[in-house]
Formats: sequence, structure tokens, C-alpha cells
Amino acid sequence: MDKIPIRMELRWCNVRVWSFLCGALLLPCLASAAVLEPPSLRCTSVGPAGEAVLTWVVPPDPNGLFLRYDVFHATDPAGPFALVGQVATYAQSTFTHTGAGADAAPQYYYLTTVAAAAPPNTSSSSDTLATMFLQVTQSVPLGSSVVDWNLPHDPPLPGANPVGYVHMEYPVGTWALADSLINTLHHWQRVVSVCADSLTFRATLPDASGCISTSNAHGAFFQDISPPTVPTIVNLTVDTATNQAVLSWNPSPETDTDGYIIVLSTPGGNVILDTLYGQFNTTYTWPLSNAGAGPESYTVAAIDTCWKGTPPSPNTSAASNAHTSVHLATTYDRCAATIRVDRTDYTGWPVDHYELYLQLDHAGPLNLIALMDPATYQHVLTGVLPGREYCFVAKAVGLRETLSNLHCRTTAYPAVPQWNYLRTATVAGEDQVLVEDSVDTGAFTRRLLLERSHNGLPWEVLATAVPGTASVVAFIDTDALPADRSYTYRVLVEDSCGNTVVTSNTGNTIHLAATAGLGGVNQLLWNGYVQWAGNVSGYRVFRSVADGPFSLLATTGPAQWSFQDDVQGLWQSSGKCCYYVEAVEAGNPSGINALSTSNSACAVQQEEVWVPNAFIEGGYNNTFRPVLAYADVSGYEFTIFNRWGQQIWTTTDRHQAWDGRVGGGLVPQGVYAWYCTFRNGAGKTVEKRGTVTFVAGQ
Repeated sequence: MDKIPIRMELRWCNVRVWSFLCGALLLPCLASAAVLEPPSLRCTSVGPAGEAVLTWVVPPDPNGLFLRYDVFHATDPAGPFALVGQVATYAQSTFTHTGAGADAAPQYYYLTTVAAAAPPNTSSSSDTLATMFLQVTQSVPLGSSVVDWNLPHDPPLPGANPVGYVHMEYPVGTWALADSLINTLHHWQRVVSVCADSLTFRATLPDASGCISTSNAHGAFFQDISPPTVPTIVNLTVDTATNQAVLSWNPSPETDTDGYIIVLSTPGGNVILDTLYGQFNTTYTWPLSNAGAGPESYTVAAIDTCWKGTPPSPNTSAASNAHTSVHLATTYDRCAATIRVDRTDYTGWPVDHYELYLQLDHAGPLNLIALMDPATYQHVLTGVLPGREYCFVAKAVGLRETLSNLHCRTTAYPAVPQWNYLRTATVAGEDQVLVEDSVDTGAFTRRLLLERSHNGLPWEVLATAVPGTASVVAFIDTDALPADRSYTYRVLVEDSCGNTVVTSNTGNTIHLAATAGLGGVNQLLWNGYVQWAGNVSGYRVFRSVADGPFSLLATTGPAQWSFQDDVQGLWQSSGKCCYYVEAVEAGNPSGINALSTSNSACAVQQEEVWVPNAFIEGGYNNTFRPVLAYADVSGYEFTIFNRWGQQIWTTTDRHQAWDGRVGGGLVPQGVYAWYCTFRNGAGKTVEKRGTVTFVAGQ
């Protein structure tokens, strides 16, 4: 501390003594020239009023030749520079340029050192440094603060701190470090997280000499319109205990992140499920999730604390990429003893493979049974046993791991039918046969097959039926000719897998044949009914005369399959008699006895016509008409012709006779022609012709 005054004193004395001698003696001062080094200008700072504060490192002056520092200023780096100040104190290392306007634009400075020696006595210029002029703007589009400034020296001077700093004033009066960046950068941008307020910034760059270059402070009014970063879904798995989807994601990094909107993606569109508050609250299970029923897809969006608009709403990010859970379903083939497991894809991150696990009867661990590549969607488990419960779960393995729903399948084989009873086969019409079948309702019948045969030919399937819960199933054979032959029927029973497990008893239709015999006797023949559970108690024979109603004619024994019907007493009818036979069951173990009806068969007696060859007016045979047997008088006509072929009398009444009169008077005695027509019992038209002799009475 003592040396500095001494040197200053000597320097002052030397300068002044030398000047005195030169001036007193009026002699030229022939001292040698001396040039010092310039100051090392290291920092520029901008004051609150725009003043520029320069800081430098003083140059060495071992001989005490320092006279002053000259400070030069320009508003442009290319000049012109002008002297704005002089510092006559060697140890002084700062200078303030008042009114420099450094808060409006960068200002440029350099310094020189002037020695107390003969010219040239001015050093070279120092490095030119600029004040840092900082400007704050809003980003386009809005949402970020943009800070730009110029460097004091480009590139930074050796000894400049490798890292510069950006400071932010918020709230007003409180400055805090906002960020650091390498000293060659002079642009900085950050998303605004303040809902609505003023933000002020300044930049600093420390120097190894100990000074700090500081920019002006500049700010603007900002609103946070930037949503948080889109959350990234980490995983979507299924809780196998509840089969509910569990969603997890990474938090949005912004500190003003207020929460997350959970969205369910459906084929009909997105549905907002819930809002979860808290930046680090990043796991969610929807209470109504049912990932066991099908795959579920979710997305997540982040919200911040800034609300705006009408009605107000928070800044909301875009929704994340949807993730979809893996869903398992099964198909049980009890007949093949297999379970087919079908899976859906996991979407959200790439899957390397899927692992399929099995647990039996909800006991023991889940065991790996198959590895499935992403292109394989099915696995078939063979050798499946009935009466067990098979539970499956799949694991998608890739960047992470996730589970599917737990899907369980109970295996069963329905009861197999033990019996089937064909109750009856009966003729129901000219071309129809009704077959009634009793079903084992205590078992599962997949299908009934009705088969038919006749005359020993192979069986053929006529119809199928699914009985459901019915105890009796009726089949109608509409492709039958029961008047031509007897048919035999049976029913095949299939179990739940289509295996034929029961064949019923057979049942046959009764085929009846009726023949009109000579002497007015009709012969009936039929085949017996077979394979009732009971016995045939007998056969009832029904008859219809001339297409009239049927009535019971006779009853035969169980072994009597023929009957003779004497119809001579029906000679005045058309001669047509139709019959059917009804078999009657007795003693059926179920207590329900059946009937079987044959086809209807008809026999037509040959028509007969008796015509006299003469009659006498006033005699015993005094009228003339044909006498008919087994004739249908519908369409009846009886006509008389004279010898010239002229019709002289006619009638359509079979009971009306000709008495030999025409127009109230007798015809002449002689031979007359007659013509008679009618239908027989078979509906055929019969025509008869002849002559008759009329004899006049005495």
C-alpha cells in the first residue's frame, strides 16, 4: 500500500520537473518516445437508465509512464468512433458512459492508453466490445417468450465464461436464473407457463477477470396459451382379477401441468371418461371397464392450470396415440375335444411376440402353453376334458409387457339320449303320412332324422327336426303314395355332436286294398301294424257308401287282416263303397295308446240294367222303364223314338215310366226304339239302347 503513493509522487515529479526544465530553458525536449499497452476491455454492462459501464484490466506500467485512458464510442461497429471520456487514474478499471442509450441499441467501445512521453505515446486500441442489447418478443404462433441479444464480442474473448445466463424477473422485483447456454448463443426461447403477467429478462456473461457483462432488462406481457406436452402412454394392461383395463402414462414435464383427461376410443367416436388431477397422478382404471367383453382403447390428454375463453377451459394438449388392450375369446368344440383361443392385437407399441398361459380349474399357477408371433391369432388346445374349467391369459411382449383379460371356458358334454319311440305312422291324406315320435327330454338331442323304406329297399332320409324341449315331434311325409303301398318308417337320434346314438322302433302304414267281387260282395285286404310298445287289439273297418260319410262297419281281431262286405242290399245305390281300416293299440306302457289309419280304398260294383221287351196298355205290365242296380242316377236320361227316329218322349227321373202315350193319346201299336244313359259308381257314363213292342189294350 505504501508503494503506490511513492510511485505516483515520483511520476508526478518527473513529469513536472521535465516540463519545467524544458520550459525554463526554452530548449527542445528530446526525451525518447514511450507506448504502453492498451487496457484489456473485458465487460460491458447496461445500467437502468441506459448508461454503459465499461470494465477493463489495467495494462502494465513498470516505468510509471501512464498519463490517461481514452474511451472511444460509436453506435455502429464500423464507426465513426469518438472520444467520450478520459480516465487519468492508472488503477481505475471502470468507466460509466452516461446517456449512452444502451437500453435502446448496442453501443460499441474501445480504449487506448496514453503515456507521458514524447509522441508517439498512444497505445493501440483495445478490443472493441459492445453492450448487450436484449429484446423480448412473442413467438409466432403465440405461446413462447423469445429472447434475443448481441454478444459483447463475436467470437467471445478468451477468458469469457464458457456459459452465459438468462435471468427472468417474475414476479416483479424477483429475479431468478431461467437458463444457461454456451457463450456463443444469443437466442433463447421458452414456452410461457405464466397464465397472464409481465415477464422481464436480461442476459449475463461472466469473465475470468471477475467482471460480468450484463444486458439491458426488457420484458413483455405474456399469456400461457401453450398446452402441456402430449402424455406418452406407457402401458395398457388388464387386471386379471377384475378384467378391468389399467392405463398408465408418463407425466407431462411442464410444472404447470394440472392433470389429465382420460378418453375412451370407440367405433362411434371418443368418449371422455374422467379428469385426473395431479401432474404425477398417471395411472387410471375406469370403474365401468369390461375388458373381458372385448378390447378397449384409451387415449390421454394433459391440461394445465391456465383457464381462458368463454366458458373458461384449461390449455389442453392433443390426445396421445391410442393404446388398445389384448382380448382373448374361446370356442369350445366338445365333439372334437378342443378349445380354440382367439386373440386381438395390442396396439400402442411394437409387439415382438405373445405368450399364452393356461390355468386349470382356477388352481395352481398359470403355465405357458404357446408362443405366438404377431401374425398368429389362434391357438388350438387339444385333448380337452369335459367337466373342467380352462382359463387363459395372453401376455404381449415388446418394449414392455402387458396382459390380456382372463378368459375361462367350462367344458361339458350334454346328456346323451337313451331312447326314442316312434308312436305311430298313420295315413293323413291321399299323399301324406303322419309320423309321431316321442323324444328323450332328459337328454340333449341335436337332431332327429326320419327315414323311410318300402318293400325291403334301402332306407332314405326324408326329413330332419330339432326337437328343442318338445316331448313329441310330428313329421309329415308329403312325398308318399299310401294308396299304392305300405311304408316303413324309423327315426335316428343324434347327440350334441351329431353322432347317431339311438334308432327308434319301426312303424308302418296300413295299406288297404278293396275289390268288388261277383255277387255283390266287396273283398278287403290289408297289412297289419307292427312294433307298437303295446299290442294291436284289433282293426276297425269304416265304410262310406256313394261318397257319403264314413261309419264303423265292423271290428276284426288283431290277426284278421281281411274282411268281406256283402253290399247286395245296396243295389239301389251307385255301387261305390269306400273303406279305411284303423289299427287300435292296447296296453302301451306309457298309458297312451295309439291309432294307425290306413289309406282309403274304394270298390265299385258292376252296374246292372233290366229292360222288358214289351208292355200292354191296360195290362199287368202297362208301363215301360229300365230297372237299374248299382247306378248313379245323376245324369240319368231315358228317351223313346218312333220308327222314323223321331224322339217322342223323354225323362230324367229314373222312377218315371212310359205308359205308351204321347200328348195325352196312345201311340199306335208297334215297335219303338229306346235310349238310356247314366253313370255307374265309378263315375263312368253308361249308355244302353234297344226296342220295345207296345201292344194296345182290348
